[in-house]
Amino acid sequence: AHLLLTCSLCARSSLGRRSWGRRVWPALPLCSPSVLSQRSLPALSSTRMHRRSRVGLLPLAVLLLAVTGCVTAWTPAGLHLKSPTSVTAARLESARGGYRETGLCRLRGGAAGARMDGGKDVQFVTNKMCPFAQKVWVCLEEKKVDYDLVEVGLYGSGGKPDWFMKLNPKGLVPVLKHGSKGVTESNDVCRYIDANFGAKGSLSPGGSSEVDAWLKLMDSEVLPAGKAMVNGGSNAEAFHQAMSKFESKLKGPFLLGDTFSLADVTASPMMWRIMTEKRLGVTEDKYPKTAAWMDEVKKRPSFAATVVSSWWWWW
Repeated sequence: AHLLLTCSLCARSSLGRRSWGRRVWPALPLCSPSVLSQRSLPALSSTRMHRRSRVGLLPLAVLLLAVTGCVTAWTPAGLHLKSPTSVTAARLESARGGYRETGLCRLRGGAAGARMDGGKDVQFVTNKMCPFAQKVWVCLEEKKVDYDLVEVGLYGSGGKPDWFMKLNPKGLVPVLKHGSKGVTESNDVCRYIDANFGAKGSLSPGGSSEVDAWLKLMDSEVLPAGKAMVNGGSNAEAFHQAMSKFESKLKGPFLLGDTFSLADVTASPMMWRIMTEKRLGVTEDKYPKTAAWMDEVKKRPSFAATVVSSWWWWW
């Protein structure tokens, strides 16, 4: 992507076209592929450049290519890119000084000064690439909550928005804002949604004890062992022991049996990543019940609506 960008810049410079925005280049962060968006190029090409700026395009392009190659090494471990990523909250809008629709919510201002401007009582602050935030997204869709989705950029030169840090001083997504109340930590947010929206408690059949047992298995065994595998590949035995426990505990067709529950909501985003990453060896022949469960999960509109083509593990 960076090579094509550089070639495009050089070609435009040599042909004397004036299509790259004079105010966009200074505002762009040092981008790794996790930040560069398929929407960024049309946004840039919609503005114009002064004639005097064309002389410096070639050195600038070369510098951009070199610097972004270095920044790529800083990109979070486990980044998985299949296509250009979704643009972050207000990163490119800061260059144009306006706002645009992001999902169901408007964002105004630049990265540091952006603020939520949605009209709904429930606002879901997220980054669509994050599996922990995806849990909450699935839960909101499953419970059919009317909400504004606000996507926040978590990396880059602009930093995290001030309003976001006030919502969660840890600087982590997801955050659910319900009226004046803010809820953080993905599992807690999912429990809050189940207890306060739709048919209350409908995602916790028979109480929360079975759901809690699945949360514990995922958080204390599957995720730590999976993290070691993704980061270094040196913990295969512990990882497959955890996966075998997941397989044997699964009732089918869903984790607790016939009913889709919070256990499925919270486990599915990370398990989808694990099963997508073929090198981890979680295959249908080794884990047939798990594969069948994931097939059922993927059929649910609430899960399908939250799957993005580019994602990260973000342990």
